[in-house]
Amino acid sequence: MTQRHPTGINIIVVLMIIGGLVLLFTEITPLFIGHLISIDSDYSTSALGFLITIGGLVLVGLGIASLIVSWGLLKWKGWARTTTLIISIIAIIYAIISLASSGDLIHIISVIIYGI
Repeated sequence: MTQRHPTGINIIVVLMIIGGLVLLFTEITPLFIGHLISIDSDYSTSALGFLITIGGLVLVGLGIASLIVSWGLLKWKGWARTTTLIISIIAIIYAIISLASSGDLIHIISVIIYGI
């Protein structure tokens, strides 16, 4: 007899997978263009491109972590619950900061996905 997951856990897993994929696909771009932005007219590097690249790396890592945690939730791993809370809090804080700084309403989607 197989153990059936509660519906709430399945919803959280689906949202974590969606959030992880969104983070992966949206933050791969800064990894590739961050070093291009960092080149000034005299071919010296600036801090802006470096920060964009580091931010992209952190968020790609967060996306990968979301996918791993989703797998852990499906397999009823004890560490997955705590890690889900930590990832969700980090993603919500990042989305709120992005919303406040850019004014793009697209960041509300992240707040909704990770807020549930």
